[in-house]
Amino acid sequence: MDLLRAQLQPHFLFNVLNNLLAQVDQQQNPALAESIDRLSGLLRYIVYETAAPTVSIRREIDFLLDYAALQRTRFTPEELDFQFTVEGEALDQPIATGLLLPFLENAFKHGVYPEETSWIVVKVVINSPQEIQFSIRNSRHPRLSPDFPTAGFGLQATRERLALVYPNRHALDIHESASDYSIHLTLQTDARPDRR
Repeated sequence: MDLLRAQLQPHFLFNVLNNLLAQVDQQQNPALAESIDRLSGLLRYIVYETAAPTVSIRREIDFLLDYAALQRTRFTPEELDFQFTVEGEALDQPIATGLLLPFLENAFKHGVYPEETSWIVVKVVINSPQEIQFSIRNSRHPRLSPDFPTAGFGLQATRERLALVYPNRHALDIHESASDYSIHLTLQTDARPDRR
């Protein structure tokens, strides 16, 4: 019965989202229709693909782009300059599912404010089939957020996960200044991440 409930809950949620999407006039409000569709895709990824210990870096990048697109609907182009680049073609190598999301979440949570000029720059380098490099930089607004956390709960949980899943196969560098916050993560993916 518990297994059946667990399967029905996501289906119920996706059916509700599909019903909402059907009610939206896609000609009159294409942005809302696209947002509902992206939200549905994000939830499908979280419900179904995060059950596996790894996904391809290609799939993780798609997930990050969808998440960012949904977040960006809250801001005007003048308020947020968002850049996301991918360098290299080793897109099939595995990465621990959802590993990069906390970094992007923090950038939107702490680095972007309405009616302020903000920016986020994300770069994924996958030139080698044995290595993934992920960097993210975002603006800081100390006047608005003087207590910017350098080691919040999400970041600490990600550090612990890296230590468990990629022991001795990762490097995480974090830098903070008065105007920006940056993270650079290097993962050695020559072996599959431990199943934890």
